[in-house]
Amino acid sequence: MADEVLSSTTKLEGERIPIVELSGVYKIFKQKKIEVMALRGIDLKIYPGELIVIMGPSGSGKTTLLNCLCGIERPNAGSVKIKGMEITKLRDEGIQKLLQEEIGIVFQSFNLIPSLTAAGNVELPMIVLGKLSKSERRARVEDLLKKVGLEHRIHHRPSTLSGGEKQRLSIAMAFANDPSIVIADEPTANVDSVSAENIMTVFKEFMASNPNKALLIVTHDPALRKIADYTLVIRDGQFVRRIESMQKEGKNYNQSFNGDDFIIDIHSSRTDTKTSQIIQQKNYPYLKDIEICPHCHSRNIVKKLDVDEVFAQICDNKVIERTAIFCKECNEISYITITAFDLEKAKLK
Repeated sequence: MADEVLSSTTKLEGERIPIVELSGVYKIFKQKKIEVMALRGIDLKIYPGELIVIMGPSGSGKTTLLNCLCGIERPNAGSVKIKGMEITKLRDEGIQKLLQEEIGIVFQSFNLIPSLTAAGNVELPMIVLGKLSKSERRARVEDLLKKVGLEHRIHHRPSTLSGGEKQRLSIAMAFANDPSIVIADEPTANVDSVSAENIMTVFKEFMASNPNKALLIVTHDPALRKIADYTLVIRDGQFVRRIESMQKEGKNYNQSFNGDDFIIDIHSSRTDTKTSQIIQQKNYPYLKDIEICPHCHSRNIVKKLDVDEVFAQICDNKVIERTAIFCKECNEISYITITAFDLEKAKLK
């Protein structure tokens, strides 16, 4: 299945040279006599200009994959190349240099230095690398903080910043040394929905102004799919599905769903020619009785009725309509015809 998922990737890239190339990567952790296979033959190529999202449940191998890509973990088998360099053969000094020059990391926990200002935090990676003069560093710091919308916070310390501002500051730090690829680990996990939108805007603008670089986002948040070129779903240490960009599929996102969850706009279900046909059937389940994902049978689902523009029919004194089910485990979106409510019971109420 993993080969099927990624075969379409290689067909589209032609002769382009990938920034990141993982081939047959396995990672096994040993706990006394028990062996846990965290990665199972991962193949992945990331090309310049690509914004890729990786999603999967906890324990699926996302963090291990990032660690192997960055050289923090050494795979038990397979190849990991950054711009053609085989990093599995590098010593610690080589890995450190690679992280300084080629890879920028956006941490979920921000990883900011409390005693430094916003400008100081962004300048620190440049000082460590030692390639720019003081005046060049200051000019780049100001430019990066402006790009993430923090030019008015340049002299503020992290303790005075909001969660969204801290995350945008950590993004500026990741961009500081002009890396070839930026890796973001759950960048919207610790911020509100408004800040999440701002972060996605920063990522989109970064890719628009840096077509020769790549961005890899690991997340549980399905909203990030809307800015991705494609999304890879990882489960049990291997890629099981590739989801194309929603823009390419002509679908829209709807953020009016109550709560922090995002779900695809249900309007696209109305374009399905089967809808008007199957709505004539009977004995549809009630919405409250839908408890599992039709694909993977997980109970970790989000449900949304078509409340924006009702598309429904009355059959046997029951209101029949469509609902969207988003599964947080397999990241699959399903459209299901259900019984919304009984007219007789509604009249009594």
